[in-house]
Amino acid sequence: MNNSENYESWSFVHATDMHLGSPRSYRFQPAWNENWRTARRQIQQLKPDLVLVGGDMTRDGSTHVDELIESKHDLETMGMPVHFIPGNHEVGNKWSPDSSVAIRSAYLKRYQAVYGASEWSFVQGAGDNAVRFTGCNAFLLGSGLPEEETLRNWLNGLKPDRNCRNHVWMIHPALFADRFDEADFDPVEDRVPWYFALDRAERDFVWQVMRRTGVTQVISGHIHCRRRLEVEGVEIHFAPATAFPQWGDRWPDGDSTLGFLHFSVEEGRIRSEFVPLDTVSSLPGYGPGGNPAVEGRDYS
Repeated sequence: MNNSENYESWSFVHATDMHLGSPRSYRFQPAWNENWRTARRQIQQLKPDLVLVGGDMTRDGSTHVDELIESKHDLETMGMPVHFIPGNHEVGNKWSPDSSVAIRSAYLKRYQAVYGASEWSFVQGAGDNAVRFTGCNAFLLGSGLPEEETLRNWLNGLKPDRNCRNHVWMIHPALFADRFDEADFDPVEDRVPWYFALDRAERDFVWQVMRRTGVTQVISGHIHCRRRLEVEGVEIHFAPATAFPQWGDRWPDGDSTLGFLHFSVEEGRIRSEFVPLDTVSSLPGYGPGGNPAVEGRDYS
């Protein structure tokens, strides 16, 4: 107990971008599965009260339902409460009209059938240490899919909770690539930063919702490079991946070391700690990287 009102301190973990695959697929990297087993064991040793999973649990869950089923079972048997949001490898990439792996309703329905709703908001803890958590599938914003209107209505209906000092938001894509006020990237000329970040209109919309509901922390995955920033007094965490590193050389304060984030909640404050993987696997794998088109995948 940490004060006269007997409100307990507690902790939570954010892990993301595990990319768990299967040798039944057209591509497989057993090292990524092994890295997650290392992270999973380390998380269990920490015994957090809650685990947040920030998306890309699978390598190709959008088209391989068995990867969705197996990854969900793995997460739900960790021995602690787990809450998930989808990544692009579960529901499709950021919307692009010429892409066969862009977000689509069929992927969304497949994810929901296994994992359940991709938007949620709840409170954990009590008193000064009560924290509100909200997660959603931000890839829907700007997609024009029927599900986008449903998400926008849900977001617009969120109310502030004056009983919580902290409100942690979780999305898979980053709010921005380099800085909050950046202009939109060209999807052809600047494909990688365009792919990683929300466009300005979607960023402004979700940021207004976050601010209205008292956001204090935003955690995103997708980039696979850890970075901590502050925007208008809000902590922005680019979370590390457990599968493989990316973009470690883009920023002087970026760190692509594999691992996860451990947050402690005490005396009304949230403090973060990076936990690197104890070991990183070098097992060989096979198949193409990136986001190959659905057409022409070789299962031989």
